[in-house]
Amino acid sequence: MKIAVLSDSHDHIWNLKKALALLKKEKCEAIVFCGDMCAPFTARILMDAKIKTYVVWGNNDEDHWAIVQNAGENFIAYPLAQEFGEEEIDGRKIAFCHYPMLGQLLAATGHYDAVFHGHTHRQYKKMVGKTLLTNPGAVCGIVGGKPGLASFAVYDTSDNSSKLVEISRA
Repeated sequence: MKIAVLSDSHDHIWNLKKALALLKKEKCEAIVFCGDMCAPFTARILMDAKIKTYVVWGNNDEDHWAIVQNAGENFIAYPLAQEFGEEEIDGRKIAFCHYPMLGQLLAATGHYDAVFHGHTHRQYKKMVGKTLLTNPGAVCGIVGGKPGLASFAVYDTSDNSSKLVEISRA
């Protein structure tokens, strides 16, 4: 099963729509969103994918109630007080959060097959012991306050791998 891992869209609806089109081409069956969706209207666009979407909050997500109200039945948001989400999907135990320090700590426990985080807007993937740790980068394409690489990741449960996907500017 393929899972799209998105983070840090910061209301950039054009790139989010491009990401949704790309994740359909990749045949993703779920989305993990690692925070900083920002405005409630972004949730409605995210729901256009019509697939199950797991969401944790970032430091720029302000109106959580309105975001959830604008979402839909496929939208699973973790409580604000819960710093991370965890799920077992297709036999793989995954965790996801916004902040990199927490992502590193979750990966270091060895309790998960894969851990995803956002916040830095810089994509990478690496193994921490037997746990795959991935930052999908930023859907918005802003890195360090300047235009940069817009991206997301595709996680494949069949082999516990992730692929980093660039969202084109064209």
